[in-house]
Amino acid sequence: MTDRSDAPLIGISCGFTDYGDYLGVAFSAPIERLGAVAVILPYTQRPRPLVARLDGLLLAGGRDIEPERFGGRRHPRATAHSPLRDEAELPLAKEAIAAGLPVLGICRGMQVINVALGGSLHPDHSVLPSPADRHRGGDWDIWEEVVRARLGNGPPVQHPSHEIVVAPDSRLAGALTTGVIVNSYHHQSIATLGEGVVVAATAPDGVIEAIEVPGAPALCIGVQWELQEEPSPALLALFVEAAAQRAAAPAI
Repeated sequence: MTDRSDAPLIGISCGFTDYGDYLGVAFSAPIERLGAVAVILPYTQRPRPLVARLDGLLLAGGRDIEPERFGGRRHPRATAHSPLRDEAELPLAKEAIAAGLPVLGICRGMQVINVALGGSLHPDHSVLPSPADRHRGGDWDIWEEVVRARLGNGPPVQHPSHEIVVAPDSRLAGALTTGVIVNSYHHQSIATLGEGVVVAATAPDGVIEAIEVPGAPALCIGVQWELQEEPSPALLALFVEAAAQRAAAPAI
């Protein structure tokens, strides 16, 4: 791929605490393969000028959001929290959506979109009614194997996975078909939807697997699965195309 000065600039908001080099390559590499320029963002306290310089925002995976930020309570299965990341990322997501920046949330990133817009989360699948209380996810030993494989330090891993049902009238349906199989590592899920947030896909057990904000000025999608395998390329292509359209739009 040749360098292009008009390639969209996509900011990737991620943590700096877990999984070694994984967060530095897992999200930027597929974005760059699609022709965009990726930059990993700091924990900014000034989201507005940062958003003004980007063409797209990818909210990456990571630790659980502090439950106090959405009126929840701590759960024994919660991961360690990243309060500085929460403090920076929630305002960043809200600012980006309001400013018309294309936004894609992955795993934790989907939850960030929902919480930033006033929604809440279930602290763990175990609190859900059957059969959702047995939803695949939170298999940390397998996740460590996935990270090693992604960095070239181990063989490919069989992902915990399940089917999803995509809402036919969603933007997501333009990239995915219903019945597609996605991987599953999350142990939390959306409880109440934020303002303007709608469900774009569910698992057969009812757990919300994707959301959208149809009233946002630009594409805004969050998905609960990770990026290691299909169907992520089609979804990423939809996101990068939205960012490219913003980059090509005349300055106002």
